[in-house]
Amino acid sequence: MEELTRFQKKVADRINDRKAVKFGTFRLKLHEKHPEAPLSPIYVTLRLPPDGPLTDEDIEDIGQAIYIIVQRSAVEFDLVGGIPRAGEPIAKVVSRLSGKPLLKLVKKIEEDRRKIDSVEGEYPVGLRVLIIDDLITQADTKKEAIGVVEGAKLVVAAIAVLIDRQQGGTEELEKMGYKLLAVFPLDVLLNYYVTVGNISQAKRDEVMAYVVANR
Repeated sequence: MEELTRFQKKVADRINDRKAVKFGTFRLKLHEKHPEAPLSPIYVTLRLPPDGPLTDEDIEDIGQAIYIIVQRSAVEFDLVGGIPRAGEPIAKVVSRLSGKPLLKLVKKIEEDRRKIDSVEGEYPVGLRVLIIDDLITQADTKKEAIGVVEGAKLVVAAIAVLIDRQQGGTEELEKMGYKLLAVFPLDVLLNYYVTVGNISQAKRDEVMAYVVANR
Protein backbone atom coordinates (compact mmCIF):
# COMPACT_ATOMS: atom_id res chain seq x y z
CA MET A 1 0.00 0.00 0.00
CA GLU A 2 1.26 3.45 -0.85
CA GLU A 3 2.27 5.16 2.39
CA LEU A 4 0.41 8.36 3.09
CA THR A 5 1.98 11.30 4.85
CA ARG A 6 0.60 12.45 8.19
CA PHE A 7 -1.05 15.41 6.47
CA GLN A 8 -2.62 13.23 3.77
CA LYS A 9 -4.06 11.04 6.52
CA LYS A 10 -5.45 14.14 8.21
CA VAL A 11 -7.22 15.19 5.02
CA ALA A 12 -8.52 11.65 4.40
CA ASP A 13 -9.89 11.55 7.96
CA ARG A 14 -11.48 14.99 7.56
CA ILE A 15 -13.46 14.10 4.46
CA ASN A 16 -14.52 10.81 6.01
CA ASP A 17 -15.67 12.54 9.21
CA ARG A 18 -17.74 14.96 7.12
CA LYS A 19 -19.31 12.02 5.24
CA ALA A 20 -18.02 13.52 2.01
CA VAL A 21 -17.31 9.96 0.82
CA LYS A 22 -20.50 7.89 0.66
CA PHE A 23 -21.24 4.31 -0.32
CA GLY A 24 -24.49 3.11 -1.90
CA THR A 25 -25.87 3.54 -5.43
CA PHE A 26 -25.35 6.89 -7.14
CA ARG A 27 -25.69 8.75 -10.42
CA LEU A 28 -22.65 10.82 -11.40
CA LYS A 29 -21.99 13.69 -13.77
CA LEU A 30 -20.88 11.17 -16.38
CA HIS A 31 -24.47 9.87 -16.48
CA GLU A 32 -25.52 13.14 -18.14
CA LYS A 33 -23.74 11.94 -21.28
CA HIS A 34 -23.95 8.21 -20.60
CA PRO A 35 -27.29 7.53 -18.86
CA GLU A 36 -26.93 3.82 -19.56
CA ALA A 37 -23.73 3.54 -17.52
CA PRO A 38 -23.91 1.42 -14.34
CA LEU A 39 -24.60 3.38 -11.18
CA SER A 40 -21.62 4.08 -8.96
CA PRO A 41 -21.22 2.37 -5.56
CA ILE A 42 -19.30 5.41 -4.30
CA TYR A 43 -20.05 9.13 -4.32
CA VAL A 44 -17.65 11.90 -3.33
CA THR A 45 -18.84 15.46 -2.72
CA LEU A 46 -16.09 17.93 -1.82
CA ARG A 47 -18.14 21.11 -1.64
CA LEU A 48 -19.14 23.72 0.86
CA PRO A 49 -22.80 24.15 1.91
CA PRO A 50 -25.41 24.17 0.50
CA ASP A 51 -24.03 21.71 -2.07
CA GLY A 52 -21.80 19.69 0.23
CA PRO A 53 -20.74 18.96 3.80
CA LEU A 54 -17.29 20.55 3.98
CA THR A 55 -16.21 23.46 6.15
CA ASP A 56 -13.82 26.29 5.37
CA GLU A 57 -11.21 24.46 7.46
CA ASP A 58 -11.65 21.34 5.33
CA ILE A 59 -11.17 23.35 2.14
CA GLU A 60 -8.05 24.93 3.63
CA ASP A 61 -6.53 21.51 4.24
CA ILE A 62 -7.53 20.25 0.79
CA GLY A 63 -5.95 23.31 -0.81
CA GLN A 64 -2.77 22.78 1.18
CA ALA A 65 -2.63 19.10 0.21
CA ILE A 66 -2.99 19.97 -3.48
CA TYR A 67 -0.40 22.73 -3.25
CA ILE A 68 2.07 20.31 -1.67
CA ILE A 69 1.84 17.86 -4.60
CA VAL A 70 2.11 20.72 -7.08
CA GLN A 71 5.29 21.87 -5.38
CA ARG A 72 6.68 18.34 -5.28
CA SER A 73 6.00 17.97 -8.98
CA ALA A 74 7.86 21.23 -9.68
CA VAL A 75 4.98 22.62 -11.75
CA GLU A 76 5.56 26.25 -12.69
CA PHE A 77 2.49 28.43 -13.13
CA ASP A 78 1.40 32.07 -13.23
CA LEU A 79 -2.35 31.84 -12.55
CA VAL A 80 -4.67 29.51 -10.61
CA GLY A 81 -8.04 28.66 -12.15
CA GLY A 82 -10.69 26.77 -10.19
CA ILE A 83 -13.31 24.82 -12.14
CA PRO A 84 -16.74 26.10 -11.06
CA ARG A 85 -18.00 25.43 -8.51
CA ALA A 86 -16.24 22.77 -6.51
CA GLY A 87 -12.77 23.81 -7.62
CA GLU A 88 -13.12 27.53 -6.91
CA PRO A 89 -12.78 27.54 -3.09
CA ILE A 90 -9.82 25.16 -3.33
CA ALA A 91 -8.21 27.36 -5.99
CA LYS A 92 -8.47 30.37 -3.67
CA VAL A 93 -6.39 28.51 -1.08
CA VAL A 94 -3.79 27.47 -3.65
CA SER A 95 -3.68 31.03 -5.00
CA ARG A 96 -3.02 32.43 -1.54
CA LEU A 97 -0.38 29.85 -0.69
CA SER A 98 1.44 30.26 -4.00
CA GLY A 99 1.07 34.03 -4.29
CA LYS A 100 -0.31 33.57 -7.83
CA PRO A 101 -3.44 35.44 -8.99
CA LEU A 102 -6.78 33.73 -9.52
CA LEU A 103 -8.17 33.18 -13.00
CA LYS A 104 -11.96 33.02 -12.98
CA LEU A 105 -13.55 30.45 -15.27
CA VAL A 106 -17.12 31.35 -16.22
CA LYS A 107 -19.92 28.85 -16.76
CA LYS A 108 -23.09 29.38 -18.78
CA ILE A 109 -26.19 27.27 -19.33
CA GLU A 110 -26.16 25.52 -22.70
CA GLU A 111 -28.68 22.87 -23.74
CA ASP A 112 -29.92 22.45 -20.15
CA ARG A 113 -26.44 21.95 -18.72
CA ARG A 114 -23.82 24.29 -17.32
CA LYS A 115 -20.70 24.50 -19.46
CA ILE A 116 -17.41 26.34 -18.94
CA ASP A 117 -17.59 29.11 -21.51
CA SER A 118 -14.92 31.77 -20.95
CA VAL A 119 -12.37 33.37 -18.66
CA GLU A 120 -13.11 36.62 -16.87
CA GLY A 121 -10.75 39.43 -17.82
CA GLU A 122 -7.83 39.67 -20.22
CA TYR A 123 -4.32 38.35 -19.68
CA PRO A 124 -1.00 38.48 -21.51
CA VAL A 125 -0.58 35.69 -24.05
CA GLY A 126 1.26 32.61 -22.79
CA LEU A 127 0.69 32.83 -19.04
CA ARG A 128 0.67 29.37 -17.45
CA VAL A 129 -2.49 28.25 -15.66
CA LEU A 130 -2.79 25.64 -12.91
CA ILE A 131 -6.34 24.27 -13.17
CA ILE A 132 -7.85 23.08 -9.86
CA ASP A 133 -10.83 20.82 -9.23
CA ASP A 134 -12.07 18.55 -6.47
CA LEU A 135 -11.80 15.25 -8.34
CA ILE A 136 -11.62 13.60 -11.74
CA THR A 137 -13.75 10.74 -13.06
CA GLN A 138 -13.69 11.07 -16.81
CA ALA A 139 -12.17 14.15 -18.39
CA ASP A 140 -15.12 16.04 -19.91
CA THR A 141 -15.16 19.02 -17.55
CA LYS A 142 -11.37 19.23 -17.50
CA LYS A 143 -11.31 19.31 -21.31
CA GLU A 144 -13.89 22.12 -21.26
CA ALA A 145 -11.63 24.11 -18.95
CA ILE A 146 -8.54 23.37 -21.03
CA GLY A 147 -10.30 24.52 -24.19
CA VAL A 148 -11.39 27.79 -22.60
CA VAL A 149 -7.95 28.48 -21.12
CA GLU A 150 -6.20 27.80 -24.41
CA GLY A 151 -8.87 29.77 -26.27
CA ALA A 152 -7.79 32.77 -24.20
CA LYS A 153 -4.22 32.16 -25.49
CA LEU A 154 -3.04 30.91 -22.12
CA VAL A 155 -1.11 27.71 -21.42
CA VAL A 156 -2.26 24.84 -19.18
CA ALA A 157 0.60 24.10 -16.76
CA ALA A 158 -1.18 21.15 -15.09
CA ILE A 159 -4.50 20.04 -13.63
CA ALA A 160 -4.58 19.20 -9.91
CA VAL A 161 -7.32 17.47 -7.90
CA LEU A 162 -7.77 15.87 -4.51
CA ILE A 163 -9.13 12.51 -5.73
CA ASP A 164 -8.63 10.59 -8.97
CA ARG A 165 -11.52 8.12 -9.28
CA GLN A 166 -9.33 6.14 -11.70
CA GLN A 167 -12.02 5.85 -14.36
CA GLY A 168 -9.92 6.95 -17.31
CA GLY A 169 -9.83 10.73 -16.97
CA THR A 170 -6.17 10.95 -16.01
CA GLU A 171 -5.07 8.68 -18.83
CA GLU A 172 -7.19 10.59 -21.36
CA LEU A 173 -5.61 13.90 -20.36
CA GLU A 174 -2.12 12.42 -20.42
CA LYS A 175 -2.70 11.13 -23.97
CA MET A 176 -3.56 14.73 -24.90
CA GLY A 177 -0.30 15.91 -23.35
CA TYR A 178 -1.59 17.31 -20.05
CA LYS A 179 -0.32 16.49 -16.56
CA LEU A 180 -2.89 15.48 -13.94
CA LEU A 181 -1.83 15.56 -10.29
CA ALA A 182 -3.95 13.87 -7.61
CA VAL A 183 -3.43 13.77 -3.86
CA PHE A 184 -5.31 10.46 -3.65
CA PRO A 185 -5.79 7.84 -6.33
CA LEU A 186 -9.08 6.26 -5.23
CA ASP A 187 -7.54 2.86 -4.49
CA VAL A 188 -4.98 4.47 -2.16
CA LEU A 189 -7.69 6.36 -0.30
CA LEU A 190 -9.84 3.25 0.07
CA ASN A 191 -6.87 1.15 1.20
CA TYR A 192 -6.28 3.68 3.96
CA TYR A 193 -9.93 3.56 4.99
CA VAL A 194 -9.71 -0.24 5.21
CA THR A 195 -6.57 0.02 7.36
CA VAL A 196 -8.20 2.39 9.87
CA GLY A 197 -11.48 0.45 9.92
CA ASN A 198 -13.73 2.95 8.11
CA ILE A 199 -14.78 0.44 5.46
CA SER A 200 -14.46 -3.31 4.96
CA GLN A 201 -12.13 -5.00 2.50
CA ALA A 202 -15.24 -6.31 0.74
CA LYS A 203 -16.57 -2.77 0.22
CA ARG A 204 -13.19 -1.60 -1.08
CA ASP A 205 -13.09 -4.53 -3.52
CA GLU A 206 -16.66 -3.84 -4.68
CA VAL A 207 -15.85 -0.21 -5.46
CA MET A 208 -12.61 -1.00 -7.26
CA ALA A 209 -14.30 -3.75 -9.31
CA TYR A 210 -16.80 -1.11 -10.48
CA VAL A 211 -13.96 1.31 -11.27
CA VAL A 212 -12.07 -1.29 -13.34
CA ALA A 213 -15.23 -2.27 -15.24
CA ASN A 214 -16.20 1.35 -15.99
CA ARG A 215 -13.04 3.04 -17.20
